[in-house]
Amino acid sequence: MTAAGANAVGVDGSARRRLVCEGALDAVGPGVYLLDGFPEPSHLEIRVAWLRLDPAMPARERDGLGTNDGVVSHRSACVVHGLGDIPAPTVELIVPRRRRITGPWLRLRVRTELSVCEVTMLDGLPVTTVALTIIDLLRDRADGGHVGGVILDAERRGLIDPDQFAPRVEKFAPSYAMPRASGRDLLSVLVSMAAP
Repeated sequence: MTAAGANAVGVDGSARRRLVCEGALDAVGPGVYLLDGFPEPSHLEIRVAWLRLDPAMPARERDGLGTNDGVVSHRSACVVHGLGDIPAPTVELIVPRRRRITGPWLRLRVRTELSVCEVTMLDGLPVTTVALTIIDLLRDRADGGHVGGVILDAERRGLIDPDQFAPRVEKFAPSYAMPRASGRDLLSVLVSMAAP
């Protein structure tokens, strides 16, 4: 629950502070609370960052594509999808415009062209699809072994078809010192770099 959501149902700031002191509410992030007795949601840090983007809008009504919304992406998307073991020290979100939400653990990436077919809902969070997540990692020149682990997990779970996916990643081969490689070659090399 966000502070704005609590205000909307008549629980103002002083009431929230009292409920926190009494242990009925847990402050889990700036302006974000968890009701005591409820299980901690999955990916709490990511969820808190996402809720802060549009605190007045109930989470159940958000799809990530609104003007004030955002989509879990890049390394954070790997965490939510459960793919690979790529380090994710910050929460990464794609937003449609510049925002003033800050934090040392938060990275907002402005992208206006994100479409509904590039977003999927997982655990109540809008997340970039597996294919777009991998493409974003390649675009960022993420460590090849880590990206390979993500690709390997996605292949094993049937989330991507390497033959259909290969043409979409071919342009990233030069970034991985493979200037003349095909997309299929790039995928194979990256998967071979993944830790066993």
